[in-house]
Amino acid sequence: MKSKNEFYKAYFAALMEQGIEVRRSTSADYLADFHQKDQLIAFYTRADQIERNPFVTVPDRLMSSIHDLARKTALQLGICTEKPYTDKSEKIVNGVYKLCEHGDVVLACKHHPLFDYVFSTYRLSPDNQTPVQRQYFYNRDEATESFATRSGLVDARKLFSETELTLIHDEMVKFLITPNDKNMEQFEQVQILIDRLEDLIPALKERDIHLDYDAEFAHDLDGDPGSLDVAELSR
Repeated sequence: MKSKNEFYKAYFAALMEQGIEVRRSTSADYLADFHQKDQLIAFYTRADQIERNPFVTVPDRLMSSIHDLARKTALQLGICTEKPYTDKSEKIVNGVYKLCEHGDVVLACKHHPLFDYVFSTYRLSPDNQTPVQRQYFYNRDEATESFATRSGLVDARKLFSETELTLIHDEMVKFLITPNDKNMEQFEQVQILIDRLEDLIPALKERDIHLDYDAEFAHDLDGDPGSLDVAELSR
């Protein structure tokens, strides 16, 4: 899960499928109101809590299913469920634990009733050492990557985003399966690179690479892409 917005989108869509209508709240205290059969049954607070409407009768089973669906959605989106700190870890304030510090950058974590463990990276103000420029994460790997780059432990210029890696993967696959003058050493090197990319992003293994066959293979048909149609018909 990259952000709360990703959770909201998935969770509220799941509620709608269960027959619970989600509306923007008219109260500044809540993010959304939950309705069932034109009755306001619960509220989703800005603190990520789900509250029963005390002025109507809402069955316990219904409230439990609403809570369970929120938890299930968060788990499906990949929240961190493994406790990243111990009792010996430095406790800062409000239940926040410091995991790492380098220079003026801190990696911290706090337990959350819905999202389990929420991470943050921030800088310490040189004036009073208070946190500034805080960024939140719900995935441990993303949080540690942010800490490494923000603190200068890793040069961000040498890193690629998931989107960039996907584009590289596409081009490597195309290189292997399209006609060209590659030799065995090049073939093996590209295959190793593809394997490494798929280890980093397992979802790449399941994707279909869409090729423009007319453009990719035209040179094998004497420059006549229309020959592809003839070739197909002759099979």
